[in-house]
Amino acid sequence: MNELFFACRHCKTYIVCGGRWAYWELEHTDIVSRDNTVDAQAVLNAEKFWNPPKNEDSRWLYEGVFPPLRSFLKDHARHEIVFGEQEDFAPINSNNYFDWMQVGYLLDPTPRYLVEILGFTSWEQVRKYMEEQKLTPAWWELTWDNHPSLHERARRRFEELVSQK
Repeated sequence: MNELFFACRHCKTYIVCGGRWAYWELEHTDIVSRDNTVDAQAVLNAEKFWNPPKNEDSRWLYEGVFPPLRSFLKDHARHEIVFGEQEDFAPINSNNYFDWMQVGYLLDPTPRYLVEILGFTSWEQVRKYMEEQKLTPAWWELTWDNHPSLHERARRRFEELVSQK
């Protein structure tokens, strides 16, 4: 199973929602579905989802996933939120992929994140940042696929965002 997200189509932001735990406690119980807009309040009221057994296996949910996810759902409750895999709302090869920004846990930074959150203004800053990361986003590594490559498309989008500031 790939990671699952909540995504706000209005703001073009998305957030990890807890992988298999979210599948079993939200999708499998029909609180959310991939075919319908998410009712943020229904998710916030899903007591079983927010209260997994407290042990080492759920620590990542309590410490990493739940705090920013709760804020995300409250902040975007009046927007169009969808549920699914990243490919469902912003496929990496789509023309609008680099318009999206991930927030929260297990961050996979896009050019928007680098400009809007980290405040980078040069590609050199991006390069240094990526060198310091244990894992880098797929678009950073994919320099040979397609023409222009994902890497080059990301750089162009980054430069557009910097020039718009």
